[in-house]
This record gives sequence, structure tokens and C-alpha cells, in this order.
Amino acid sequence: MNFISQFRFTSNPIIASRHVLYRCVLAFLFLLFCLPSFAQAQTGSVKGTATTAGAKPEALVSITIKGSTKGAHTNDNGSYEISNIKPGTYTLLVKHVGFVAQSKTVVIKAGESVTADFTLNEDNQALQEVVITSGYNKFAKKETGYVAKMPLKNLENPQVYNVVPKELLQDQVIVSYNDVLKNVTGVSQALVNGSNSFNLRGFFTTSYLRNGLQDNKPNSIEVANIERIEVLKGPSATLFGSSLTSFGGLLNRVTKKPFETFGGEIAYTVGGFGLSRVTADINTPLNQTKGLFLRTNVAYDDEGSFQDAGFTRRFFVAPSLLYKVNDRLSVSLDAEIYTQKANDFNRLFPEASFTKTNPRDLGIDWTKSYSSNDLYETTPSVSVYGQVNYKLSDSWTSQSSFSHTNSSVEGYWSYNSIQGDSVVVRNPAYEHTTYNYTEVQQNFNGDFKIGQLRNRVVIGLDYFAGTSTSSSLTLYGFDRVRIQGKDPRYNELTKTSLDAALSKQPYNKSATSQSTYSAYVSDVLNLTDNLLVMASLRIDHFVNNGNKNINQDTTTGKFNQTAFSPKLGLVYQIVPNHVSLFGNYMNGFSNNAPTRQPDGNFSSFKPSQANQWEGGVKLDLFDGKLNSTLSYYHIKVSDVIHNDFTPGRSAYQVQDGGQLSKGFEAELIANPFRGFNLIAGYAYNNIYTINTNPDVDGLHQWTGPAQTVNLWLSYHFLNTDLKGLGLGLGGNYGGKAYIQQSRSRGEFYMPSYTVLNAVLSYDKPVYRVSLKMDNLTNKVYWGSYVSQMMPRRFSATVAFKL
Repeated sequence: MNFISQFRFTSNPIIASRHVLYRCVLAFLFLLFCLPSFAQAQTGSVKGTATTAGAKPEALVSITIKGSTKGAHTNDNGSYEISNIKPGTYTLLVKHVGFVAQSKTVVIKAGESVTADFTLNEDNQALQEVVITSGYNKFAKKETGYVAKMPLKNLENPQVYNVVPKELLQDQVIVSYNDVLKNVTGVSQALVNGSNSFNLRGFFTTSYLRNGLQDNKPNSIEVANIERIEVLKGPSATLFGSSLTSFGGLLNRVTKKPFETFGGEIAYTVGGFGLSRVTADINTPLNQTKGLFLRTNVAYDDEGSFQDAGFTRRFFVAPSLLYKVNDRLSVSLDAEIYTQKANDFNRLFPEASFTKTNPRDLGIDWTKSYSSNDLYETTPSVSVYGQVNYKLSDSWTSQSSFSHTNSSVEGYWSYNSIQGDSVVVRNPAYEHTTYNYTEVQQNFNGDFKIGQLRNRVVIGLDYFAGTSTSSSLTLYGFDRVRIQGKDPRYNELTKTSLDAALSKQPYNKSATSQSTYSAYVSDVLNLTDNLLVMASLRIDHFVNNGNKNINQDTTTGKFNQTAFSPKLGLVYQIVPNHVSLFGNYMNGFSNNAPTRQPDGNFSSFKPSQANQWEGGVKLDLFDGKLNSTLSYYHIKVSDVIHNDFTPGRSAYQVQDGGQLSKGFEAELIANPFRGFNLIAGYAYNNIYTINTNPDVDGLHQWTGPAQTVNLWLSYHFLNTDLKGLGLGLGGNYGGKAYIQQSRSRGEFYMPSYTVLNAVLSYDKPVYRVSLKMDNLTNKVYWGSYVSQMMPRRFSATVAFKL
């Protein structure tokens, strides 16, 4: 049976479409694998490794060919390769922040591969005469293979992204994941405490990705295992799908990897509001001759609250195993294991508080939590991640990855709402939900020339599936407590009283199951050395198996949906490797289920689409001492579903609404002189709905502050008797943030704020001592919804290096 007849006689159209998709992908793979062979015979290559003086492989080291834009970055094993080089004599330039720049001359011959290894020397006082003109911009580590799913320099990438490296986490003595994102331009916290939820370009965004794949779990994210945080700006569904991203972008955690020598650190932090924290990071070769290495991160965190209830108690262990089989094959396997017990949900929601316009005027005693410490949730989780990297040829590599997360949440929480300006209504609940998520991904990366045009390609297949089972019950209007003065009902919300009330009503029991089948391709084409074009496309088939009501044994909401997601980008380097202009068109989408209308008929809806146009400039100047990105973006969301505002049809759903988000972002990372580092960012965002509801269209809602500023200044003494002493000062500004705006009801907003933090540290080869003051001026301010943020807190950290 030929291909056409096989497709014709396939009864299931979904299966048929997959057959077409897979065969097209295989044909495209075959074509791309074959094409490079015509050009390779006339070129050569150079490869090698970059290690520190202790033989530890160093990732993301930049190796470039002098006088051209051709180059590469080392991978996690310290290896690199530059292919398709014309025969001749070249100078390799090696740069990496914190290390002395190097150069080496190589002779390239047609059809041959030259080996050039490098040993990196640290940029320290002993080498001061050599490196006095070199930059040490330790916070400007932007090179990553995850953002574009291929090795691509920041100045070559038409997408805007921010990177927060582990060096900044150490410099600021960060113990909370929410504090990490305060260093990212344009990001604001959406929900306080352990929610891991943020506003990104005005869209609600949650941290779902670890090492580029899913890691969806309900507990707080531990920072002990973080190598860096990558924040991709704008709709990013083309390479990452819709389930793990928002229309504003995505958050990706990159975890720590093993290296080839023994080393590590043990630290203890103690601070206000009951903060007690122990961490350990131990790396050891298990069998160095066979390439087997283990790194383990452990953390125990116990923290209270400035309110009369609220705590988080968490234990975390993260082993990571690396097996370097040979110079072509490596296998890695790691896990993150959590146990967490917490009452960290103490938030207030302004349901009808428009008699006052902001929380400062409500007269609430903000030390009250309206909860109790015997009402808490346990949220254990286990995440497993594996990856196999194999070098297929000089031009092609294969990366096979999988990720599985099993987690649950069980216990009590409360949705507390403010009504008017005098009453808090408590709506406590019990929940027991289990989650299982799995993602399998196969990527083929190519770097080759067709004629004189360089192509860097990624071709990927992705499978993502998730299930959940839930048993829950919410008691709306459990009681009403006065805001002002003492109220005897305040302490009546206890586990005993809540269990008694819950036992009188049936629980809601449900189960869901979803899966996504995707294929994508992205090509970065160098039209010239300085001008490149990125073209990408994703096809995504979403299957929702519906929501099963276990009590009634019924299933509703089953549907399938297919979406296409394109991405285009253009980069022109005005000054090669230093100044580039960029523009992009990026797409995101959100699947929509059919809706049963009041007349009994079902309406099918297509996916909502977000399309972004963005342009700007990226800078890398003064030998890496200044790194900056400036951009303007325009995101339009179409096909938004909303209630019909035609008279008499308010209960019907229609799909003709929209949303518009536009703004400007500027980031600066600088090292103007040795020992001094600066991070600064400013963002302006204007977001509102279009044609969804005449009462709110064009007005700002719960999307974070329109204006945000982040700043961090640090100075470390390097060449005096005070060597090792460090000073850090910085903070954040958030403008007025509207929670609700309505032409008929008025507005409620969070006032603007400026918060400062300071750090004093002393760093020696064997130990490090850090003192930190959060909220230096004891500013009273609020996060999204009506939740006061943490007052001034002092903490101290002692770390011993192994």
C-alpha cells in the first residue's frame, strides 16, 4: 500500500494527520542530513575542551575565530566544536567571565579535524597585570543552549531573555525563589509566599520548566540546586508549547551539574521570623577513569511569619549523576525530592472593597493572618530528569530527554475575601490532589553550510502528558470577622471546627487527563556573517480526555485541537560581536474547550492566539564589561472567549474578544571597574482587554505594576588589606498596580513602593560570612491582592568550602 492510499484508508483523522506529520518530519530529517555532506569535503573543523586548572570542565566558555562571527560555546562537559571552516590559518579567541582571556593559532585542512584544548586561569590578584583591561562582568552570563534549543549567542538571538546566575544568588544571599525573580527586568510577583507565580509582560506566569522540560509541582521551589534562572520574554509556544508557557513568556530553572573534581560547600543561615536554613552542595567523582561523577544538593528550610500564623518547613535533596561514556556519548540523570509542610497561603482578596481604593485605607491590622497554624498543607514531590547526548557526526548531534514529576497536595487552606471596608469573609477548604506529569523530547541539532550559507537547525519531537485526581470541598462564607477591633470569632477557625463543618457536606471528586503531541523545526540562517534570519514552526495536537466527575461517574469536556505556531526573527550585527539590531515575530496559543450554551447547544472554539512584534538593540561592549538590551514590544491576543454583552444573552459565550500588551524594557549589566558590578532594569507595560466587557475594556486589571525598576550594586575589595570584603545594596520599585478597575464600580489598587536590601560579606578561600538586611527601611507595602509583604528582616549566613 503506498503512502497516499495508506492515508486515504486510515479511518481516524487524528492518526492520519500524525502519519503525515511523522513522515514529513522523517523526510525533512533525511534531506537535512544529506545536504551538509556536499559542503563538508571542502572544509575542516576544530574541536577540544576547556577546563579549569583543577581539570574541572567549564560550560559556556566562548571560543571564536578572530575576525569572524564563527564560534561555539562549550557544553556541560566542557567540550566544543566549530565546523565548516575553510582551509587556512586562524586564531582562536577564548573568553569566559572570571577567567583570563586566551588565544591559540590553528591550521585548518580540508576534510580534517584539529584538536585545540584550553586550560583556564582564574582572574585573580596574582594575574592583575595581565587582566587589568579584561572585564569581569560576572552577572552577564547570557550564553545558554536552552533559549533557542541550540547553541546561540545572545547577540545572535532575536528573542529577549534574562539570565540570573548562581553568582547573583550568592551575592544577594537569596533563600527564596520569589526573590530571585526580583532581579529580572519587568517581572513582578503575582501571588505572595510560596506560589512561584509572577506577572511577565502583564500575563500571569508560573515556573513550570526545569532544564527545558516540565517540572509542574505545587510546592515552593528550592534555590539550593539552581545554577541559573532563564526568563524568556514574549509568547514562546513555538519551541516550548502552550502548556508550560504564558503569552508573556516562560521561566526555566537550570540545575547544578556534576564536575570532575571533589568540591562543595556547606552553609547555615539564621534570621528573623524564625528563619533557620542548612544547605550542602557536595560533588565527588565516583569513578574518574570511567567518567562517572555525582553531585548532591541538600537543603532544610524552616521559616515562620511576621503574622500571627504562617510557616514553611521543607526538606530537599537533589542527586545528579553524570556518565561520560566516551567523547561522543554522555548520559545524565538527576532528581529533586521534596517534603514540605506549610501554612503560607495567608492572603486577602478584595471582592467588593471599592469603598476604599487601596489597602492602606482599609485600617486592617496586617499582623493578623485570619488563619491558624493547625491548618496547613503537605506538598511532597519527586521529579526525575534524564538526558542522553550523542554526537552523530561533525555536523549533527542528538539529544534525548525525559522528565517525570509526581506530586500531591493535601490539607487545609482558606480563601479570605474583604467585603466593603469592615468585614473579612473566610472561605476555608480541604484538598487532596495528586498530579503526574511526563514529558519526552527528542532534538536533532545541526550546524552546516549549504553553499556559502550557514544553517543552525533544531528539529524536535515532543510528547507531554498530565493527569490529576482531586477530592476537595470549599466552605464559602464559613464566618465573617470584623476588620477593626477584637472579634471573638477570629480564633474560631480551627482544625476541629473546620473538620466538623466539612463532615456535613459531600466532597467534590474529579479526575483529568491531557496529552500533547508536537513537532517543531527552527533554522538560523546566516545570509552574511553579520545578517541572520531565524524561521521556526511548531505543529501541536492537544488531546483533552475530559473532566471525570467521580461522584456521578460522568465525563465532560472531551476535545481535540490542533494549532500551528510560527516564529520569525532578524538580527543584524552593526558591530560584529558587540552591537546588534534585532526584530521578532513570536506566537503563542491557548487551547479552548467547547462550551455548552444556555440553549443546550455546544459551541466549538478555536485556540486563542497571541502574536508579538518586537524590536530593539543588544550591546556587548568594552571587552564584556557592559551588556545591555533595549526593546519595544507589542503583543495582541485574539479570539478571547467572554460572556456576550448583547442584552438578553449575558449567559452565552462568544469568541471575539482580545487583549493588548505593549511596553518598553531596558536592562543593563555592567562592570565599570574591577570589583564593582551593577545590574539595573526598567520596564513599562500597558495591558488591557478589547471587546470583552464595556465596563472594563481599556482599563487595567490584575496584571502587576505598569512600571518596575530593579537595581543591584556590589563592590568586592580585591587588591587591598580588605581583600574578601564585599558590600551590596539594591532593591526594587513598583508603580501603582491595579487589582480591579470598573467604570461602574470604581477601582482598587496597590500603592507604589520602593524597597531596599543590603548585604555585607567576607569571602575567603575556606569560608564565607554574609550579613543581610531585607527591607532596609522597613517599608510597608503590598503584593498582588491585599497581602502585606515582609517587614525588615536581618539574617546571617556562614559557609564552609570543601
